Amino acid sequence: MTSADILTPRLPSPLQEVTDDRFARHGVRLLLKRDDLIHPELIGNKWRKLVPNIEAAAGRPLVTFGGAYSNHLRATAAAGRLLGFPTVGVVRGDELAGRPLNPSLARCAADGMRLHFVDRPTYRRKAEPDVLAGLLRAA
Repeated sequence: MTSADILTPRLPSPLQEVTDDRFARHGVRLLLKRDDLIHPELIGNKWRKLVPNIEAAAGRPLVTFGGAYSNHLRATAAAGRLLGFPTVGVVRGDELAGRPLNPSLARCAADGMRLHFVDRPTYRRKAEPDVLAGLLRAA
């Protein structure tokens, strides 16, 4: 299986109708676009966001940022596992380091992501060039 096969999405994402008498009485039809079904492991809209970055990384380690329950971190870790490239998650909240991982971070770790915890003030400044450079060196 090639990387293109692994990343092949199920597009377009299906529409699912939600039926309810309250809607019907008012002539309203509610359709949900099920982006959570695009890819089994690059969940939600993450497939659309990640694929260009994965392609640009060209197998090099991918460093990304997120909170303790980040679906983005989970999807990036899954992509790294599926495609065989290293991932590093810079996690907001250094108070979490050394504690048991929640289910989201445990899944990231199980998928091979190295977790790097940073304090919240530093995380807020991650877009500043000097802060970003320091985070990338540390990660």
